[in-house]
Amino acid sequence: MNPGHDSPQGSDYRNRSFYRRLYTSRGFDLIVLGCRLLGDHCALLLSRAIGLGYALTHPSTVRAIRANMALLAPKSASFVSACRLLMNHAESLSLYGRLSLKEPAEVMQMLGEKKGFEHLKKAHEEGKGCLLVTGHLGFFELGGLVMTQLGFPMTALTIPEPSHELTRWRAKFRGRWGVKTIVVGDDSFSVLDITHALQNGDFVASLADRPYNGKGIPVELPHGKILFSTGPALISLLAGCPMIPVGVVGRSDGKFDIEAGPAISPHWLPVGRDETLAHYTRELASALLPLFLRNPEQWYHFSQLDYTLAQGGKAGNSTP
Repeated sequence: MNPGHDSPQGSDYRNRSFYRRLYTSRGFDLIVLGCRLLGDHCALLLSRAIGLGYALTHPSTVRAIRANMALLAPKSASFVSACRLLMNHAESLSLYGRLSLKEPAEVMQMLGEKKGFEHLKKAHEEGKGCLLVTGHLGFFELGGLVMTQLGFPMTALTIPEPSHELTRWRAKFRGRWGVKTIVVGDDSFSVLDITHALQNGDFVASLADRPYNGKGIPVELPHGKILFSTGPALISLLAGCPMIPVGVVGRSDGKFDIEAGPAISPHWLPVGRDETLAHYTRELASALLPLFLRNPEQWYHFSQLDYTLAQGGKAGNSTP
């Protein structure tokens, strides 16, 4: 598991023993070993049991999850739903082990329905790069793996993990399927690497619903506001490429549906830089919101996201 603060005023998740001991390259090696020894079915059952155990022993994390769910639909933000979210998240972590033992053909058998792939094909045929933007929804890593098997050149953006070893582990995991990784830092070189990849025709996967540096713009949800990163809109403008909102969500039968929306093609507006970024970030958020609404138990945030609450105190950030 990889949850963040229990509350906006809570202690830093990185100081917790659960996080420090398990969210490491060794922790992921243990996941692979467990899947190898137990098999898919038993590994799945064990991971869900761990997720439920975490839910029952961390009530303040459950409260934060329910508060985030309430931003989408207050009536569905129940204790049971929060437990299911933590169980789903534990299952998604076990997928690293399961997928690392599978060949590409087996991975493709896990794919369910594909929606909106005409938008991806159009961008690919035009020879332009494209930003595939999603949220912390479902097992988003699977999207990159599947896309390479369908003939789309893929690069994943990631922020540095807590250790260099874990950053390398996850990059190697993606690389096994032909997905390149760019580690995003505070320097300009990562931006140059990203724009270069896009201008060479790559599809670049990015997350938007949790700003990397804690800075973003507030966007409207049905029952509140959260911060969204302006990074995808800025990169899209600099590279001259479209953004396509996407989502990868699990189904009850173990398969995963992939959905892509119509392309968003930003251009600089006469109102200025900040207003341009805000406009297209909000357009992107509006396109992703239906995916969050349909799959609230796979929308993985573990500290409170409410922008209004953050204005009254220090807002916590959960892990990437």
